[in-house]
Order: sequence, then structure tokens, then C-alpha cells
Amino acid sequence: MQKSKKQKIGIRFKLIIIFVLLITLPLIALGTSDYLKSVKVTQTELEESSLQFIEQLNISITNYLEGVEKSVAFIANESAMQEIDSNPDALKNAMKKFEDFKNSNKDVMSIYLGTKDKNMYAYPSTEYRAGYDPTQRPWYTEAIKQQKLIWTQPYQDDVSNKRIVSVAKPVYDKNKELIGVVSADITLETLENMINKTKIGQSGYPFVLDNTGTVIFHKNKELVGKTLPVEAITIAIKTEKEEIVHYSWEEEDGKTYEKFVVYSTLDKLDWKVMANMYVDEIQEKTAVILENILIVGGIALLIAISIAYLFATSLTNPIKTLVKDMEKVSAGDLTIKRKIKRTDEIGQLGENFNRMVAELHKITKETQGVSVAITSSAQNLAATSELTSASAQEVAATIEVIARGASDQAIEAEKSANLTIQLADNFNKLTMNFDHIRTSAQDVIETSETSKVVVNELKEKTKLNNEGTQKVEKAIIDLDNRIKDIGNILATIDTIAGQTNLLALNASIEAARAGDAGKGFTVVAEQIRKLSEESRVSSDEIKEIITNVQKESNHTVGIMKELKERSLAENESVVEVNDSFEKISQSINSVTGKIEEMSCFTNQLNQDKDEIVKSIQSISAVSEETAASSEEVNAAMQQQAMAEEQIATAADKLNVLATKLDGEMSRFKI
Repeated sequence: MQKSKKQKIGIRFKLIIIFVLLITLPLIALGTSDYLKSVKVTQTELEESSLQFIEQLNISITNYLEGVEKSVAFIANESAMQEIDSNPDALKNAMKKFEDFKNSNKDVMSIYLGTKDKNMYAYPSTEYRAGYDPTQRPWYTEAIKQQKLIWTQPYQDDVSNKRIVSVAKPVYDKNKELIGVVSADITLETLENMINKTKIGQSGYPFVLDNTGTVIFHKNKELVGKTLPVEAITIAIKTEKEEIVHYSWEEEDGKTYEKFVVYSTLDKLDWKVMANMYVDEIQEKTAVILENILIVGGIALLIAISIAYLFATSLTNPIKTLVKDMEKVSAGDLTIKRKIKRTDEIGQLGENFNRMVAELHKITKETQGVSVAITSSAQNLAATSELTSASAQEVAATIEVIARGASDQAIEAEKSANLTIQLADNFNKLTMNFDHIRTSAQDVIETSETSKVVVNELKEKTKLNNEGTQKVEKAIIDLDNRIKDIGNILATIDTIAGQTNLLALNASIEAARAGDAGKGFTVVAEQIRKLSEESRVSSDEIKEIITNVQKESNHTVGIMKELKERSLAENESVVEVNDSFEKISQSINSVTGKIEEMSCFTNQLNQDKDEIVKSIQSISAVSEETAASSEEVNAAMQQQAMAEEQIATAADKLNVLATKLDGEMSRFKI
């Protein structure tokens, strides 16, 4: 099954595939390029031919419209039109012109003249409703506005129900004064038949739109008078940016087809004459080209496959022969020799194959001799390694027991060392704590001594404060006594002032009795009375001040008494604090002595534990070294045992391989 799969993807098959791809891919690229170009060229030709056809159709419609315009213009310039209101003969002549014009053109439904005086003349004769005013009609107003011949947009005639357009031209007299407007109603049947009977290509057809996109002519009668439901065309005719438009169109069968349209503008009416075609028609025209491309490509592909097959066969047959010879060599036949009569790489491959077989023959023959010697040596090595492996296993077991005991001893010694180290750490912490306590006690003693000094200073300051308070109290009492003396003096002055006032009053009375002789004495008595009165007022003011000072002095005396009592209480508190500090100092001195004793004891223990730790660490180190040495010896013995086992295993394998090699070499044919 595998062989079959290898043949399916052999060199010949790969070469054929490569040749086919090398030829097919360029053919596909070239054929695709040519086909696309042919499609483009065909489409361009159809678009150009359609555009030329539309231009011709545009010219035909323009010629038709110009013929109508010339006839209407000729009638408008007739003298009969200028005198139609005033001359009966002119009216008959004008109506004759109208009749001839209508009879000569089957598309003319009627021709008429509307004057500025609101008169209406028409052929065939028509009765207009009462009050009909031609000057208000679109054809009249637009012709007057533009002052030239104009065409109206298509509209539905109410009487005939036909779609018509009107052509109108102003009529002037010889003095260029307006007479009216002559107009003709033209049916669109001739133009419609001309357009609807036209066929473009196999299935294309023309149609006409006005400048708003409303359908004027179309083979689908239902679209006439409606806006064409193709947005792309509507946009194109409004913007006038392109003459070819591609769009999708749904036909009456409900299917949607891809189409394109070309158009041209009819200048006189601003209509868009269009021609559309199916895109499928382009594909039909290019189908023959595609068929030819496929035929040529198929023939080229067959030729390529044939050439590739012949070339691949000539290349792979010698290789297949060598493959078969190699299979025989792989089976052990080293007597094969192949002759290939080629000078290329395949010939070189055959020569190298023969050289390889010869070298294999030589190597195999030498290997067979070596194989016998290896087999004998492998058997001896296997026996020796088995004895060595057994001895090594016994020694390794004994050393393992010794190593296990040394390891246990080292573990216990390490635990003791760890405990001793922890004990040493605890002693160190205890010593540090005693040092902290001793330092703290010394700080307390120093603080106590400082506090005692401060208390003594406070005691002295309190004593001085008490003495000062007593002096202030004495001074305030003396001041109070002096103020009282001043009060007594003021009372005496007040009495004297009162008596002086009475004496002055009596003197005034006596001076009044004396008459003129006593006037001078009266003045003096009045001055004395005023001075006495002023003295009394001043005495009252001083008395009021003295009274206030006495009140403040009494209040100050009360405060000084309270201050004295507080000073005494403070003095007692200072004495008590001093006594307390004395007791604290004595207690701290006692504790400090005890701390010193404990610190000395702890230092001695700390020194002893250092010796213990060193001894245990030495024991632990020796135990660890012993255990490590035992482990190393044990590991070495185990490695030796493993090496012996590996040697024994290798010897066994070597023996097996030597036997196998001998068997394999025996199947070669030399």
C-alpha cells in the first residue's frame, strides 16, 4: 500500500505536474488577459456604436422638428397673419394656409393664432368656451417672453387623449408691433413609431426622457409620463457628467438584468435620447473568443502533458532500475553491478552506485572478522563484571550502615549545638536587660538628685516669697493707717471750711449793715466764702478718693492674707515632696545594689556558656565531618556499584549485539 502511494507521487508525476503548471499558468494568464481585453473592446465598440446610433437618431428627430419649425415660421411671417383682424380676405388666406399646413403634415392636429386682442383663429375650426383668453395660455406667454419660436413640454390632449407638443412663434407686423402668437399642436406618433421600431444590437432599444427624467417615449407604455425608476440615469441627466451609465433593471418577467445606457441631448426640446443594451449581449459576443481560448489552451495542455510524460519517462526509467538494485543490496546481495550508458547526472549516479556496492562488499567482509572477536571479548567482560558488581554491593551495604549511624550522631550534635546557641542568645538578652535596668536606675537616681535640688531651691524661694508677702502685708497695713490719718485731716479741713464759710457769711451781713463803708469788706468776705466752698468741694473729692483707696487697700489686705495662707500650704507641700524624694533615692540605691549583684552573676554565666557552646559546636562539627565522609564513601561505593552494574549490562548488551552483528553479517552475500 505504501509502495503504491510512493509511486503516485514519484518523480515522473512531479515532473509532469511541473511541466503542466509551467505551461498552463501562462496560458491561463494570457487567455484571461485576452478575454478581458476582448470584453472591454467589445463593450467599448457597442457603447460607441450605440452612441453613434443615438446621434443619428437625434439628428433625425432634429430634422423632423426643424421642418415643423420652418413651416410654422413661414406661416407666422405671412402678411395674412398681420391683417387677420382687419381684412376678411386676409382671414380667408390665413385659414387656407392653416389648412394646407395641416394637410401636408399628418402629425399636426390643429394650428391656430391667438391675437393680443384675445381673438382666436384655428383650423380645424374649434369653438372655445366663453371668456377664453389665449393671451394667458402657456404657449402664448412663453413665446412672448422669449420672443422667438418655442416648444412646449409634452402633455395629454383632453379631446383626442393623445400626447402632443405645441410649437409657437410670435407674429409681428411690418412695424415690429406684436399681432399675436401662431401655434400648432403636433402629435408624437411619428416620433414614437420611429423610436419604438428601432432596434439596437440584438435586444437593445432607444427611449426618450425630458430634462426632469420623465419618460416621453418607451416601449413599455406603462412608464410613459412617469419618472424613470432608475436613480443612476436620473442623476446622470441632471448633472450631465457622463454619457454612459450602468444600472440594474427589473424586466416584466421579474428578473433583474445588468444593463448600460448611452444618451445624447436633443437641444431644441432639451430631451435626452437614450439607447440601452444588456450586458449579457457583450458576453454573448465574447463567448466565441472564450471558446477559442479554451480550445487552444486545451490543445496546448495536451501537448504539454505528452512532452512532460516522454521527458519524465526517459528520466525516471534509469532511476527505477537503480532503485531495484538498491533493494537487492538492502536485502544483502553485494554482488550486483549495474551498467548505465549515459553521460549525464544519471550515468554518474550509476557509477557511484557501483562504487558504493564495492565499498560495502569490502567493509562487510572486514566486519565479519571483527564481529567474531567482539563476541568472544563481550562474553569474558560480562562474566568479570558480574563478580565485581557482587563485591561492590556488599561493601556499599556495610558503608551505608556506618554512614547512617554517623549521620544520626551529627543530627543530634547539631540539635545540641542549636539549643546551646539559643541558650547563649537568652543569656545575652538577659545581660542586655540588666544593663538597661542599671542604666534606667542610674537615670532615676540622677533625676531624683536633680529633683531634690529643685525642691530645695523651691523651698528657699517659698521662704523668700513668704518674707516678701509679710513685708507687702505690713506696708499695706501702714498705708491703710496713713489713709485713715488723711481722712481725719480731711474731716478737720472740712470743719474749718464750714466755719470759714459761716464767718464769711456773717462778715457779709455785717458789711451790708455798714453800708458804703463796708463794701470792700463785703468783697473780701465773698472771696473767702468762695475759697471756703472750693476747699470743701476739694475735700469731698479727696475724701471720695481716699474712700476708694481704703476699699482697694482692704481688698488687697484680704488677698495678701489668702496668699500668705497659700504660701504656708505650699511650703508644707515642698517639705513633703523633699521627704518623698529622700525616700525614693534611698529605695533606688538599694535596688541598684541588687542589680549590680545580678549583673555580675549573669556575666559569669555568660562566660561559662561561651565555653559550653564552643565544646558542643566542636562535637557537632566532628560529627558532621564524620557523617559527610561516610556519605561520600557510601556514595562512591554506590556509584561504583552502579558503574559495575552498568558495565555488566553493557557487557550483556555487547554480547547480544555481537551475536546479532554476527547473524546480520552472515546474511550478506560476498
